Amino acid sequence: MKQLGLDHRVSWSKGRGLMRIRLDKLGILMIIAALGSGLVGCGSLQPSWEAPEVTLAAVRLQELGVMRQVFVLTLAVRNPNDRALPVEAISYRLQLEGREIASGQSRFERQIPPHAEAQIEVDLIADLVLLAQRLPALLRSDRPLEWALSGTVTLAGGWVRLPYRRSGRLDPAELAAQTGLAPRSS
Repeated sequence: MKQLGLDHRVSWSKGRGLMRIRLDKLGILMIIAALGSGLVGCGSLQPSWEAPEVTLAAVRLQELGVMRQVFVLTLAVRNPNDRALPVEAISYRLQLEGREIASGQSRFERQIPPHAEAQIEVDLIADLVLLAQRLPALLRSDRPLEWALSGTVTLAGGWVRLPYRRSGRLDPAELAAQTGLAPRSS
């Protein structure tokens, strides 16, 4: 006689005192379904995260050398959630006029309160060849430059990664002034 997909045979293992129950296919599927619904139920107790809004607040030149240029990006990270956002890391890609000029990742621990904004500074090591070839001409441009910032915000524990993407236009003279690369007047 079978009930609930369990095989009716129950046996005792001699010398161990363990009871063995043989399950048929239906019994196994029922156990998997029960466990799965329990996991889904637990997951739904915690609301999902809304991706933070990340914008480029400032760019400044930290080091200008022959072999590398280090910029400091100030990212404004706004938490749109009703609970604190436990940030563990942030990855970023910066594009200027459709070409990636830098990318990287920074690890840190920061709690951003609900509906609040935090400033996060990250080091950015720029592509020397690309900067040498393109930046002088871009800074002399008389039209706004297209930029895009994208990446992921990794929450504490590393299991949740929230993507972000922002883009806009930037005045070349403002970029030159912020980075310290403004043409010198003679």
